[in-house]
Amino acid sequence: MKKVLAAALAAGMLAAAGAHAAVIMHITESGGNVNVTASGSLDLTSAVYDHQQTYSTGIIPGGSNWYIALGNTPGLDWYRLTGTTLPFGTSTNYFTSGVTSGDGFSIWGFSGGTPLVGLAGGYTSGDAISSSMVLTGQSISGMTLIPGTYTFTLPADTIILEIGNNVPEPASLALMLGGLAAGVTARRKTRA
Repeated sequence: MKKVLAAALAAGMLAAAGAHAAVIMHITESGGNVNVTASGSLDLTSAVYDHQQTYSTGIIPGGSNWYIALGNTPGLDWYRLTGTTLPFGTSTNYFTSGVTSGDGFSIWGFSGGTPLVGLAGGYTSGDAISSSMVLTGQSISGMTLIPGTYTFTLPADTIILEIGNNVPEPASLALMLGGLAAGVTARRKTRA
């Protein structure tokens, strides 16, 4: 029981740390489509600006040029990421979407160079980011996306990518694990 309780508490602390991610991206499947959302804000303190460039919306799940881009901004300012959790997919195919709205937002493998995050030109730390995209007639498995949670970091912030319909929000996971830990503790006290 002690091992179960310790594991639940450790997982809860990790999930709670993930709950502080400034931008959370969700990729889910519904009604024969893949839906992508991004929301939150980023702190660009100490982030290294790389370049300005236009972009196309869509997803490249794998390879050195992996890519997720959504929103309606014509050009993005690209900043260097300091860390990534990969791979989140295996195909190097480009799955494009013309059904997108909101602020321009992207993460990109930059063809094996330093990975980047793209933000609408003139983005200021703390500005809200809200974007969505639909890839019509696609599925998570058909796009070779790997369900799970992936982390991308900047010097002062984090982007969390959650793929799959059954991936709980980090805050929800922390609550579930906290409830499990409380139940195990209560059961142990009842036995004593």
